[in-house]
Amino acid sequence: MDTTQPQATKVATTQPPERFNWGKICYWAIWLLVLFATLSTLALWASLDAHYGRYYGSKRDTARGVIGFLMGFYVDTRSYMRRHQRTAYVGGLTAGQPPIICPEIDIPGSRQNLSIDVSAIDLMHVEEEIFKQDLFDVRRFTVDANHDIRAMYRRQQEAAARGLLLKDVLSEGMRVGDFWYLPGGHWIPAVCMPRWKVAVIVPFRDRFVHLPIILRHLIPFLKAQYLEFGIFFIEQANDLQFNRAMLMNVGYLEGLNFTQWDCFIFHDVDHIPLSYGNYYGCGGMPRHFLSGADQWGYKLLYSFFFGAVTGFTRTQIHDFNGFPNAYWGWGGEDDDILGRMRSIGLAKTRPWGPVGFYNVIPHHHKSAKKNMNRVCLLDHYRQRLHTDGLSNIQYDKPSVTLLPLYTNISVDIRHLPWNEENWLDCKEDA
Repeated sequence: MDTTQPQATKVATTQPPERFNWGKICYWAIWLLVLFATLSTLALWASLDAHYGRYYGSKRDTARGVIGFLMGFYVDTRSYMRRHQRTAYVGGLTAGQPPIICPEIDIPGSRQNLSIDVSAIDLMHVEEEIFKQDLFDVRRFTVDANHDIRAMYRRQQEAAARGLLLKDVLSEGMRVGDFWYLPGGHWIPAVCMPRWKVAVIVPFRDRFVHLPIILRHLIPFLKAQYLEFGIFFIEQANDLQFNRAMLMNVGYLEGLNFTQWDCFIFHDVDHIPLSYGNYYGCGGMPRHFLSGADQWGYKLLYSFFFGAVTGFTRTQIHDFNGFPNAYWGWGGEDDDILGRMRSIGLAKTRPWGPVGFYNVIPHHHKSAKKNMNRVCLLDHYRQRLHTDGLSNIQYDKPSVTLLPLYTNISVDIRHLPWNEENWLDCKEDA
């Protein structure tokens, strides 16, 4: 009898098809959304911090750790991709422009007056008014430019040996509306060829409340005139008596590091022009742009007054040796400058009537002390024509900071050695 057990027959079984694990997919999708939301929030904080100086200060934001690294990488990559689609090399900005020269006389809207609002406003809100939807890219553009110029100043000797200037470092412009924009408040018309390259120099100290007010009016005013322009605030960074004329010399010399401006307009921080017809181009210089101010009933303080807002070509400033460095305190330097002009045969021009009217921002601070030696210095200004000005100015390396609306140049100016052989010692009170 066969006792062999029958072998079990193997039955082929089919496994059910593997299904997607939707739970895991949803889990990782949620984590990716959370990560993206976190990075977006950090990027927004970074943009807001830029306004308050962390990005425009003496060093870049140095957030540490993994989150800091991811935030910087995300913001820099996003900004780079967006901005570089709209930027161009400065030297080629005018290459593709239409052969149309920007108007000088028949400027659209030149018969209109500015809408003046001298109420206090924050600088961030002025940036929002000027740049609108471009503000985020402009701020990041400014961050990168500050990093570049600080690297240049750290390697100043090496840069000088290579012949590099700030204008070589700041070699990229960004399209904003009808203008090309360069960091630090430099604007170039994109729809026509500008007639003039104008540097607006604003000497000041402790007048930060006035800065956003004047910028709010001055930038649209200059853009309406289709000028290529840059705005420089020259800040006296010490507690010595204020020396406006010496700061004007600093502004002239430092401004030339950015580009070869055709002319320089020296502008009080509290004066706002009322008419678009008050053309800030370089024709008719030397020019006194003010024919009256509201604080004097829209009249001049005196007939030969030559202060508040004046303009000179680059050559004229060089020819009369710049501005006197001897005036510490309020008053006197304007009349000295007028004498310097006349000594080389220059005569000023001035708009008459409402075209040259200005409003003055109300002051909420203690005015600068008067220069008690101003009369003596004025009586003997001819002694110092060729030896006091650009020829003898000295100052330590300034701190240059680019902001979206302007360039701030902070400088510690000091009393210069007195030329006892040729200058009368004016120590008596006037």
